[in-house]
This record gives sequence, structure tokens and C-alpha cells, in this order.
Amino acid sequence: MNQIFDFQRFTLVLKLHLSEHLKSYLLGIGVLAGVWLMMLLPDATRISVFNESIYRKHGIFFAFIFCGAGAWFASEAFRMVSTPVRGIPYLALPASQLEKFLSVFLMVLLFIPVFLGIFYAIEGITFSVMNARLPAGSPRYQLLDLMSNYLEKDLRYLAYLVPPFFLVGSIYFSKIPFIKTGVIAFLIFFITSLFLNEFILRRIFPAREHYGVTLFQEVSFIENRRPYLVTLAGVPRLIINSILLLFVPALWYIAYVRFREKEL
Repeated sequence: MNQIFDFQRFTLVLKLHLSEHLKSYLLGIGVLAGVWLMMLLPDATRISVFNESIYRKHGIFFAFIFCGAGAWFASEAFRMVSTPVRGIPYLALPASQLEKFLSVFLMVLLFIPVFLGIFYAIEGITFSVMNARLPAGSPRYQLLDLMSNYLEKDLRYLAYLVPPFFLVGSIYFSKIPFIKTGVIAFLIFFITSLFLNEFILRRIFPAREHYGVTLFQEVSFIENRRPYLVTLAGVPRLIINSILLLFVPALWYIAYVRFREKEL
């Protein structure tokens, strides 16, 4: 089979993917819109004063719902190759491996603007109702700035990491990939946060109670009733950030390699 990328073949594969999954995607959009309505609209009937804490609340909602929806969507992305009965017809399509992979890759990327559109639409409706109930002269609610401090950097990174991680799981596991990948993600987090990171902290701060830990980068603690924040800086911080940043493209590459192995 010709493995040279051809844009016309790619568009045909993309159209086939959409025709087979459009109903599921539309149902997913409806469920996502319903979730945001349940999470955000109740505030419109309760809040009648301006409070910046609402932005932090929305930031937390955004990160966790994005991770959850992105994980489920990515885990379903390669369901067509989970078993031989479903996988052989798809893998036998007269298109290159890259074209088949990119069609799914593009759908996962398109999830981001669709999610943002639904979120901002519902949040805009919520804030318009809330602003109408605010007293004259009060500050008005604006749409959440995703690059602000209201969205924690750890949660922001998690939003980048979760979709490709679950995409790899969707290829590796033939049955219930969402649950199996979720269990592995929990085990990795449990081991790194409660064992490896805690082991390092105990070697550096053996007699202090820690809280507000950012893995391998910073830690907060209280001593003599005063809060302290110790942050990794310089070359060590650059190395840690580089490793964390490279995780995301590495997972996309692993997913592609595993997809090629499926076809072979």
C-alpha cells in the first residue's frame, strides 16, 4: 500500500470517519452542554454581588471537565482498531498509516475549540444573567481568561497531558480502555506524588509539615506560624519543565507508533 501522504485520500478518510461517528459526536456535544448548564447556571440565580472567587471556581470546573471529557473522547478515538473484527476493515482502507492516524488526530484537536465554544457560550449566558442582577456601579463579570492565575498551572498542564495519554490507552487496550487507562493514570500519580515526590521532600525538609505541593518544583510549609514557599529555580527547574513539556509530543508519537504496529 502506498504510504506517501496524499491530501485527497486524507480528506476521504476524514469524511468516512465523520460519517461513522457524527452521531456520537453530536450526542457528546449535547451531553457536554448539559453538564456546563448544570455546573454554571445555578450561580446565576444565587449570586447578586461581584466576587472574583467565581473565576477560580470556573477555572477549576474548566480544568476537571476538560480532562474528563478529553479523556473519554480520546479513549474512544481508536475504538475501531480495538478488536480484529472492527480493526481489519479500517486498517485495510486504501490509505496510508499517516492519513488514518491524522484523521483521528485532527478530531482530537477539534475537540478543543468545540469545548471552548460550549464553555464560553454557557458562561456568557450565566454572566449576562448575573450582570443584570448586580447593583449599579458594581464591576461586571467578564469571560474567564484561561491564561490568568484563576486556572492553576498544574491543572492547565494536566489538560494538555490527559488527551494524548488516554489516546495511547485507547490503542493499547482492546476492552474498556477508558477505565484501564484511568487506573494506570491514578497509579502513576499516586506513586509520583505520595512516594517519589514525598521521599525527596523528606530528605530536604525532614521535620516540617508540607502542603500545597507542586510536584518536583515547589513546596509550601509553615514554621514558627509563618508560611514559606520554596521554589526550584535555575537549570534544575528548566530541566524539569523541559521533561514535562516533552511528555505531550512524546505521547502523541507513541500513539502513532502503536497505531502502525496495529496495522502491521
